[in-house]
Amino acid sequence: MADHPPSRPGVNRRFLRVKLDLSNQCQLRCVMCHFAHPEFVANPTQMDRALLEKVAAETFPLAHEVVPSSSAEPLLSRELPRALELCREYEVPFFHFSTNGVSLNDRIIDKVLETGMPSITFSIDSHVPETFESIRTPARLAKILEKLDRMIRCREENPARLPKISVTAVIMRKNIEEMPDFIRFMHSRGVDALNFVHMGVIGGLGIEDETLLKHPAVCNRMLRRMRAVADELGTDAQMPGPIPEHLSGGADATDAPDAAAGGGTALLPAGATLSSAEVADFLNQKNREFNLAVKPKQHHTRPCYFPWFYIHINPDGTVFPCGCWFEFTGFGDFRTQSFREIWTGPKYRELRRQLVHLELRPVCANCSVSNMGRPDVLASFSHRARIRKDQLRREAQSSAGGGNAEPTGRQP
Repeated sequence: MADHPPSRPGVNRRFLRVKLDLSNQCQLRCVMCHFAHPEFVANPTQMDRALLEKVAAETFPLAHEVVPSSSAEPLLSRELPRALELCREYEVPFFHFSTNGVSLNDRIIDKVLETGMPSITFSIDSHVPETFESIRTPARLAKILEKLDRMIRCREENPARLPKISVTAVIMRKNIEEMPDFIRFMHSRGVDALNFVHMGVIGGLGIEDETLLKHPAVCNRMLRRMRAVADELGTDAQMPGPIPEHLSGGADATDAPDAAAGGGTALLPAGATLSSAEVADFLNQKNREFNLAVKPKQHHTRPCYFPWFYIHINPDGTVFPCGCWFEFTGFGDFRTQSFREIWTGPKYRELRRQLVHLELRPVCANCSVSNMGRPDVLASFSHRARIRKDQLRREAQSSAGGGNAEPTGRQP
């Protein structure tokens, strides 16, 4: 029997959002992605069937949502079809994955329809071939649109009218002015929903000038136009907030490591308190966006809820506390530990303590704007904090207990 934390009367047993990468692979080298980093080393690790079954047995019964994709391409995993079957077998209320679409085929589409998967998301950043292909190298837009159209046709033929089909676009300087027409284009093809996220900055990729932090007037003007088009069409479109124009600026705008340099952390603007209405609105919105099992609140006691409601599992079974954990310190290992041991272990307990007391480590203070960060603080657009391998190794050697080995996940 799986080892679950005990449930209590009045507590939702399905409190957890489970996100797992089944492989460490992707066919593309997108300009904003760690796969394109010059220090990236390919890692062939894939989650095997036995590990997947263990993870599912211990976490899926507690999950209201399972996402078998995060930083890698899920269609390259041998076990993706089995992961979808396990979601159905454990009666997970909502499960879905995001894909670049390159490897989508009839076998996967049939499995999506067979399991009743509620939603699928395509990552497409422009309807203009030259723009799209300059971002998602070496994909070809025409081929991706063929896959998207095939999925839409199959959905239309499905009596359940599932899955819901959405498209996520990473907005940056080179594509932001195309986005109003992009909304019209995707609406005309039958896409159900659109999601727009700011580009997070990873040092070493040479993309600093693409961040919209440096072009706030253009960004805000286009966000207003995008909202007007979406409302006109009745399209479900999620968009980030505007960027205050006083934050625009110099060469060091993407090197804001802390509150002193960034005018606030990526979770709280300068001078804000957790009890402020502005912060409450932001956190309520983010909890909804990430489908965390947190009810809206007028006052919050922590600036981030991920360590209480979310777990990220790498292909080798190691654990991160969120999908933006560019510190790369492991929080556990499903190969040697149970979910209970990981979830109640010292790493999770310490991170929760830090968040409650606002003692934010660099990876939290510089959380990427495309995830939990705010568009009104410089730290959200700064280079994502990274700890070098030798530092990780020293920490692993000095730490006691399980789950401290260096993870084999994302290694730019």
